[in-house]
Amino acid sequence: MTSLGPLAAVFLAALAGAGLAAQSGTNAVLGRMLGHPMWASFWQFAAGTVLIAFLMAAMRVPYPAFAATFAGGPWWVWIGFITGSYFVITALSLAPVIGVGGFIAALVAGQMIASLLLDHFGLVGLAVRPLTLMRAGGAALIIAGVLMIQAPRP
Repeated sequence: MTSLGPLAAVFLAALAGAGLAAQSGTNAVLGRMLGHPMWASFWQFAAGTVLIAFLMAAMRVPYPAFAATFAGGPWWVWIGFITGSYFVITALSLAPVIGVGGFIAALVAGQMIASLLLDHFGLVGLAVRPLTLMRAGGAALIIAGVLMIQAPRP
């Protein structure tokens, strides 16, 4: 996917975002059906694991050298294990409370704020991209959008 043009990449990212919006609602319903949100999280990750294993086998992805891999990286590479689970649990718990639109808006605002900080300081292996007034203004507009989406109904 790295050879995609910028417009195709933006389209695919938007499509992934649409999937996240749908996932928030479907997992919330699944959690109610199964009696607890954690069961929806469990089955979502189980299904994802099976799908990824199938795709890796079909693509003949080579096995990593696990001992070297686990010992050789910085501590923060494992944060994704926690944040992925946290996303699923909060999505299915909070989407029914604040709506999918409100949840996704807040999610995007959090992503944008964290992304700008990661870029500005060059954290987690990223190149430094300084925070500019335009980038900060874009984030402010996203935050304003969250407030507008969460505003009480008249």
